[in-house]
Amino acid sequence: MNEDPRAKQIAVGAAIILVLALTVCGCLLGWGYLPGLLGEWVGTMVGVLTTPFFMEASFICIGLTVVVALNSWRQSRDGDELVYLEQLDGPDVPTDLPEHATWAVYREKPLPGETPTLLTQVEGALAIGDFQAAADSIGEMSEAELKRPETLVLRLELAKATGKSDLAERLENELKDARSGDA
Repeated sequence: MNEDPRAKQIAVGAAIILVLALTVCGCLLGWGYLPGLLGEWVGTMVGVLTTPFFMEASFICIGLTVVVALNSWRQSRDGDELVYLEQLDGPDVPTDLPEHATWAVYREKPLPGETPTLLTQVEGALAIGDFQAAADSIGEMSEAELKRPETLVLRLELAKATGKSDLAERLENELKDARSGDA
């Protein structure tokens, strides 16, 4: 059974409050039973800590100490909080792009970016159905690249997807010729 992490957080918070409440109540009720100098010192501290302004300040100090101790423990358990933020900016970023789509957070430093080849760009554009981008990338290719079998396959897919049956037929013939020439 999966545990809800919020339940664990609530249990830890409740335990901290319970320990503090028991400590304060124990000091208030039990300081008179402590012997000698220890009893006098605890009685004086309880008196000081329960006076107006000092009580609030003491709870602030106790709370701050607890928060810092928990955060220090969590940081040592989870490790460094350093993350890398990558943002898209510049004139080539579309203006209608949602803000959350312009950045990404990585725990590990990302690898340096690469510019994909035109063939890879065509494959990606066809995969997401962006036929105009695929056609633009094909238009940027050299004549030698356009005649390669893997490029012909992508050109054929694009022709079929855009409904250009005469071009698709011609590309199928070119592809057969290219494959028979390689064999």
